[in-house]
Amino acid sequence: MLLNIIIVEDSEELCEGWQDILSLDGHHVSCFLNGRDVLENRALIMQADVLVTDYYLPDINGLTLVSLVRKICADVPIILLTGTRDPAIRESLRQVENAMFLSKPIRIEQLERSIRELIAASSKGPSGDPDKVDRTPSSPY
Repeated sequence: MLLNIIIVEDSEELCEGWQDILSLDGHHVSCFLNGRDVLENRALIMQADVLVTDYYLPDINGLTLVSLVRKICADVPIILLTGTRDPAIRESLRQVENAMFLSKPIRIEQLERSIRELIAASSKGPSGDPDKVDRTPSSPY
């Protein structure tokens, strides 16, 4: 299953590393270093199979980005990453449907597995085909 993946991560090294590895698997991966730049790419968001974002970005936090992205594409699956252990972030994300929280540091294998699990649980299959995957009512944590 080849996916359109958007990664928003302010560490250029980390973003490029994930992009390189996920691209080797055949996925189309677009990386952004801040929230503003990804929000300017509405067409890309509409085509995304999954959005992976850090919580701490230079311009906005990841939860705000999730909210704004969902106004563009209401059903895009979301993975929110953070190195902080603040339980309020995790609790806030629990209110977001079709979203997953992952703690940094994260190995690429865990990210790949989490993307597959989130897509499988999503109402939006690859390429926006809602018939490819069954919907689950709660976020997979």
